[in-house]
Amino acid sequence: MMPYLKFQAPASDLCEICEGFKAKIKVAKSDADEYEKVQIQYENHQKLAKLERQHYNDNIDKSKDDLTIAHVCYDWAQNVFIPYSPQQVGSIYFKSAFSVHLFGVCKTEEGQNHQLNFVIGENELPKGTSKGANTTINMVYNSLQKFAQDGKKHLQITCDNCTGQNKNNLSLWFWSWLVMLNWYEDITVNFMIPGHTKFVCDSFFGHIKKVYWKHRVNTIDDVKNIINNSSNGNEAILYNNGINWNWYDFGAFFKNHFVPLPNITQFHHFRFSSENIGKVYVSKESSGVESCYKLLKSDNFNKNSKPDLITTVSLTEERQNYLYSKIRQYVDEPYKDEYCAKLK
Repeated sequence: MMPYLKFQAPASDLCEICEGFKAKIKVAKSDADEYEKVQIQYENHQKLAKLERQHYNDNIDKSKDDLTIAHVCYDWAQNVFIPYSPQQVGSIYFKSAFSVHLFGVCKTEEGQNHQLNFVIGENELPKGTSKGANTTINMVYNSLQKFAQDGKKHLQITCDNCTGQNKNNLSLWFWSWLVMLNWYEDITVNFMIPGHTKFVCDSFFGHIKKVYWKHRVNTIDDVKNIINNSSNGNEAILYNNGINWNWYDFGAFFKNHFVPLPNITQFHHFRFSSENIGKVYVSKESSGVESCYKLLKSDNFNKNSKPDLITTVSLTEERQNYLYSKIRQYVDEPYKDEYCAKLK
């Protein structure tokens, strides 16, 4: 027996900055001044991460106790694939099966977490935007249309720092627009520190993956059933040829009426208020000093108009032929023609 030995616990979502500081600390042990300098930088980074984590936890607590506050989190999950089997044939690991995207929007108020999971086939994403900012805010918009019916006055948003999907000017313009529409009196968007972003959406995704790994999957409806049966708070919503939601071109809708925010990546908190329409208050940390910037540049912006619709991508002939020739053999009958039909 060797009591001083132990297995390292598995970890995910490791922070590159933390790991970098740890490596520097090991190297700097022979230099007291350098060691102290790096140690202080590491501790400051840890303090900031803990501060933002506490801010996130406080928002959850406030939404439980104060019925005027809505707290919403959202994130993309790792893709799942069709077909899938717990007894997977080894050769399919080297092939590209039909991809299904999952995007979750979770509300935490009143102590009852509930997550809407958007299930999107690779042929159902909007043209030209893929999994970018426009696609993201489309699904957030759809979710908030449902959540806003609850009559909340204040909206708190939590998401990660991904600039391509979350922290970008298109998203800021979108939140400013929602305040113009009087959906909420104020909206605060909080971005977690990179590498320290595990939150409630990941918990719901974890429940989904546990059930997914145990079941045969041949269709998107199978994915929907897995999500709905994974936990009490999980709910799936399918695109279903645009019946359940539409794709809008928010980029074209906003770009002529709003201006970009300078140095957007420096800030972690963004607040929009009905008392100052078209402006955003930004700060670098929780309870930090705020600066105000004007985003709305055009008084001619018709807030009640709607953006144009976007059509979905289609599978190329090459992709359809690939699914038919390489993937179809792994799909159970009678589902082979769902996504792996022969081109006519």
